[in-house]
Amino acid sequence: MKFSPMGIALLGVIAYLSYHAISGDQGLSSWSHLQDEIRSLEEDRNILLEKKERLNLQIARLSGDFIDDDFLEELVRQKFHFVYADEFVIEPPELTSQPRENEDLFALSN
Repeated sequence: MKFSPMGIALLGVIAYLSYHAISGDQGLSSWSHLQDEIRSLEEDRNILLEKKERLNLQIARLSGDFIDDDFLEELVRQKFHFVYADEFVIEPPELTSQPRENEDLFALSN
């Protein structure tokens, strides 16, 4: 069986194009990776949209003519560790054994 030079060249071009169609920069494997990245980014986007919605609800509870006093008190207790004078604070053991977040900053300033 003899192959003509034109047949060999045509076979080479077909092999070259097939290779790049599958594993080239714009081939099927790149397309598959891009689809995975799109799915991942869409999941991240959905998580961020849910977070944005929760924050918008919190903003709505703290603005306008009506301020939700219970929600405001909850935020103050969480963010600023507010405690009334007649209340006791009991910290779990795992929290008391860890150094506080700002403890190193105070040590550096003295």
